[in-house]
Amino acid sequence: MAGFNNQDFIERFTRRQPLSGDPNPQSGKEPGPKLELNLRVRDYVKDTSVFASVPSYVRQREIPTSSELLIQDPEDPYECPLNNVTGPWESKRKYLADHYALLREDALTPLRNVVSELKAEPHILEQDSVEQSYIYEKAFITGLTFAHRGVAARVTFSLRRSGKKIIWKQSKRLMQGTLIALTPAQDMFKTTCKVGVVAARPLTGVQSNPPQVDIFFGGSDEMEIDPQQEWVMVESSRGYFEAYRYTLASLQKLATEPFPLAEYIVGVEREVRPPWYLRQQPFKNLSSLFSKAGNDYSYVDIVNGQWPDKPTSDLDESQLEALRRILAKELAIVQGPPGTGKTHVSTVALKILLQNKLHNDPPIIVAAHTNHALDQLLRHIAQFEPSFIRLGGMTLDKEVIQPRTLFEVREATRVGPVPGGMKGQGLGNLRRLIKEMKGLLQPLTEGTPFSEEVFRTYGILTDKQCKLLIKGAESWVDLTLPDSVTAAISKWAGDELGEANRRTMPEDFGFEYEEMELEYEELRELEAEGKLSSDDDAEGLRGERIMFNEPWTGPERCSASHEEHHESLLKTADLWQVPSGSRGPLYRYMQQRVKAAMLEKMRRLTKEYDKYAKDLKIGKWEVDTNYLRASRIIGCTTTGLSKYRGLLNSLNPKIVLIEEAAETLEAYVTAACFETLEHLILVGDHQQLRPHCNEKELEGDPWFLDVSMFERLVRNQVDFTQLTRQRRMHPEIRRGLMPIYPNLEDHPSVLTREPVPGMGDVHSYFFNHEWPEDCDDLMSKINRIEAVMVVGFYNHLVMNGTPTKEITVLTFYNGQRKLVLSGLRSHPNLQGEIFKVVTVDSYQGEENGVVLLSLVRNNRKNNIGFLSVANRVCVALSRAQRGFYIFGNGRSLCKESNLWYALVHAMRYNPRRVGFQLPLICQNHGVISVVNNPDGFNDDNGGCDKDCRHELPCGHICALTCHPFAHDKVICYKPCIRKLECGHKCSELCHLNCKCPCDRTGRSRAILQKTIDFTPARFPSHENTSRVRGRSRGSPIKVQAHSPVKRTTTSPTKPHPQDLIDMTPEAQPYRDFAAGGYAQADATMNEKLAKERLRQLDEENLALLFSDPAETTLTPKTNELKLTGTKQAADGTVRNIYSGFFSASKAGGSERKQERHLLDMD
Repeated sequence: MAGFNNQDFIERFTRRQPLSGDPNPQSGKEPGPKLELNLRVRDYVKDTSVFASVPSYVRQREIPTSSELLIQDPEDPYECPLNNVTGPWESKRKYLADHYALLREDALTPLRNVVSELKAEPHILEQDSVEQSYIYEKAFITGLTFAHRGVAARVTFSLRRSGKKIIWKQSKRLMQGTLIALTPAQDMFKTTCKVGVVAARPLTGVQSNPPQVDIFFGGSDEMEIDPQQEWVMVESSRGYFEAYRYTLASLQKLATEPFPLAEYIVGVEREVRPPWYLRQQPFKNLSSLFSKAGNDYSYVDIVNGQWPDKPTSDLDESQLEALRRILAKELAIVQGPPGTGKTHVSTVALKILLQNKLHNDPPIIVAAHTNHALDQLLRHIAQFEPSFIRLGGMTLDKEVIQPRTLFEVREATRVGPVPGGMKGQGLGNLRRLIKEMKGLLQPLTEGTPFSEEVFRTYGILTDKQCKLLIKGAESWVDLTLPDSVTAAISKWAGDELGEANRRTMPEDFGFEYEEMELEYEELRELEAEGKLSSDDDAEGLRGERIMFNEPWTGPERCSASHEEHHESLLKTADLWQVPSGSRGPLYRYMQQRVKAAMLEKMRRLTKEYDKYAKDLKIGKWEVDTNYLRASRIIGCTTTGLSKYRGLLNSLNPKIVLIEEAAETLEAYVTAACFETLEHLILVGDHQQLRPHCNEKELEGDPWFLDVSMFERLVRNQVDFTQLTRQRRMHPEIRRGLMPIYPNLEDHPSVLTREPVPGMGDVHSYFFNHEWPEDCDDLMSKINRIEAVMVVGFYNHLVMNGTPTKEITVLTFYNGQRKLVLSGLRSHPNLQGEIFKVVTVDSYQGEENGVVLLSLVRNNRKNNIGFLSVANRVCVALSRAQRGFYIFGNGRSLCKESNLWYALVHAMRYNPRRVGFQLPLICQNHGVISVVNNPDGFNDDNGGCDKDCRHELPCGHICALTCHPFAHDKVICYKPCIRKLECGHKCSELCHLNCKCPCDRTGRSRAILQKTIDFTPARFPSHENTSRVRGRSRGSPIKVQAHSPVKRTTTSPTKPHPQDLIDMTPEAQPYRDFAAGGYAQADATMNEKLAKERLRQLDEENLALLFSDPAETTLTPKTNELKLTGTKQAADGTVRNIYSGFFSASKAGGSERKQERHLLDMD
């Protein structure tokens, strides 16, 4: 999975080399901390599953077993307990056991379904897989790597069942930590299944032909070494096991430890006490918070009611209340609606906690659900505590965060070994085993048939048989074998030995590539869930490696009768007496027996190797604990809390703060309950995104696995505080959240948000349509017309000066995301831009200036799918700062969802921001245009329909319609009007280098006396110059899209009278008329009149659209509206219901469409 980090592979994973001539590799480094042995690491890693008193699930291994995947009844896979989300749990034991069972089921189900599907349909292709399987056939084990983490097998495989090339940099196939299953090609999961995880996915490996990857088998008893055995390897495209693996192990460990705060987590007590350390010393220094107040807050009793009354602070009242809860409650729950400053409150609380931290207190641990949120929090912390340490190296912040990763901190210092530590002992034992394993497997690496000595060593041949073989071979010459083959038994078998040809062959899939499922940033975040710390080589495994080379074998005969026959032949004293035709099969039989004996011994050695690898891990942690003990804050993801739990536990942590706690599965937070924990702080918002489950069946009733601990405790009325003042959204956008957060207030700073260029004061709008939805090849929902509409509106915003980095397109469906992204990338005006087009689920915690929301859904059954999930809707509605524009079928949503009905109702009044036509505001003239379908953007230059008529730098008149961008960006395509020194008029178009018609060769005769620079200034919205196509009047004019053009010409001379006519734009229509163009001129005039009439009708319709229907004054055009009835609203008011007409055709058309108000359900 780490394949696409190759660009910084050397920087991140290559050990620093000493300077030339420097005898001490560590000279130049800062002195490290004084190393002390911490035995708590060993105590934690100690195997507790051997105790008789532990529950049975504690004895389960981390990697699933084959029996868990080869289920007998695929129709009923959910044999797991129900989740209790209401009221207290029966006991701590049942709480941990049930959550372990639910989490393990969620981790295994995707791969189990893939195995079941392949078992039922052995020849199925990936494109036909219902379970979204990734299938790799012709897989062979080609070597082993002896890494510090274990013995990994190198596997080559075929992509035939995919049938396409894979863009591995942006593919989530075979990421490090992915759970895989292998089965012999002749078995196809009928009886045999080997389980493993991807150890490493080096980019150079998977991009080779055939591709190759390193895997760890699930246990030493599943190790395989036969290079001639063909396998089929599968994985599920859903789920990621590595993110579950360590949390499952943490729950097992918790079953043998004390469970702090269980009275709240298990017993659901509502009244929360102060933490134990605060009860011992309730006085705290709050001067860093109230430094501007002028009073002394350096000794405040925050437990017994001495909290400052209305102190002067930058925090609002709800933030101060949340801060007080964080500091004074042992389980502090803070709900932060969008934009209310959750992270800021957390940062202030951490600053106060650090200010009051005693010298011998352990570090404070902070965690977040995603790497992005963790880095954001640590950047705030770095402003007052730069000496934090981050566990895990998956950070994009190279300046602030990466230097403080544990790996970088360790590399920057010099330390000796830990006295009595296990690191050196573990390394020594591994080296000894590696040497023994390499000797054991040597016959598989030599590239020749097994010698008689190998068969004698494994007791298959006797000494006498070997001597007779050698004696008989001394006078034997076999021209069918290469000169390198000298063993007597090879001459004995002769031409009955042949090349096995058991290997993966190169493939060519032409030019068809697999469609990218994830964008680069999304994949990096997913990959980071399971990535090891930077000191572990995530690109490839470091360690000694052997490659198998066993090309020779005999014919296969594997029935029981043949086995008996082979055994009888082996009793022959002189094998030269074995008849021809039986020697090859007999060699194969002996070869298989040797490899079986090798495998049995290799499995015993691998089990021993795993034990010493664990000792080495303990030894490394014994070093690392010294670095962590010296820091005051340690940061990691919620996955890291489990992955590094043994290391963190050795520090005796007392305080843990978790951001995005409502987006994290409950078991991940439970893992943070170290046995010494006294103070747990949960910050999040359960009304936004819920935790994600691999298996959708486990979400909701009756398992409720997607209910976080945060949400469960809040809904069970355990004390919590909600923030109430938002600092993100313009009030017009925030009102859409009123159905979800009725008490949410606006901070004064959002009242002055800048308007969106090209939209006037319209900060939000719900554009309603009835375009049908569809499905893509992966059955993800798409709406093609809506996607084109979004792309057209995006381009309008860009032309009006909004940078692409300030625009985000959100959608609930990955298919629509890819469709919109493809449209943006292919738009001629947006070439070279970087776009933010993401799914709602991946945008939690993010924000941007302008957000376009594509809703997609519109079908006859009014099925709205994900749009019915309030948590997802909440995230989608709350990401924009100053412009939020929704595209979808509002009528369908209002019928199926009370939330959407309330949203549309809120947007319909004061001011009205919902309708069937999207209003666009011209920045030059203030004219309002409306667009009701994607064709409306075809002639859009970002302005209105008025002709520009301004003079270009070349002297011609701009023939575009009104546009907001500068004229020095326009390339003129009219004939050049300048004269050259030779007296002739230039024969080229205006934007090209001047050329004289008398130059027969066609070469440019540019006179370099004066240069007019036509290099276009950049759009205010662009990082790169882009192309725009617009409507033209007369000769075509386009906006610069290519490299800058320099025009060379002589100094201007007095023009000829004929040239004056050419230079006068007003003369052009008369010239066209005289040349026979009167028909075209009449058509142009008619078109102008029609467009002007359409503009008037649209303006009248727009005025109606933005007014309250009950207060509308009808104009002659709107007299066509008819009052069809009245309807009583939810608040008791009575409103009129109108139906009317608006123009939906281009100029000259007669098509008219009835408009229906969104809330008229009659």
